[in-house]
Amino acid sequence: MDYKIVTSSNSHTLTENIKLLIGEGWEPIGSHQVVVTHSQNRFRGNQQMDTLHQTEYSQTLIKRN
Repeated sequence: MDYKIVTSSNSHTLTENIKLLIGEGWEPIGSHQVVVTHSQNRFRGNQQMDTLHQTEYSQTLIKRN
């Protein structure tokens, strides 16, 4: 058996990559994972306005021989 982990910075691209791999015989295992890789607080003067988050989406796939 072969294993592959597919990653992307957004869910749409991850889904498209998984669809292509399923067409090549790969099968998803379990659910996808989402991890916050970076957070940045934005301020105006001393007041925090918002926080920007960068995420990484991943999915493990298996190909049975």
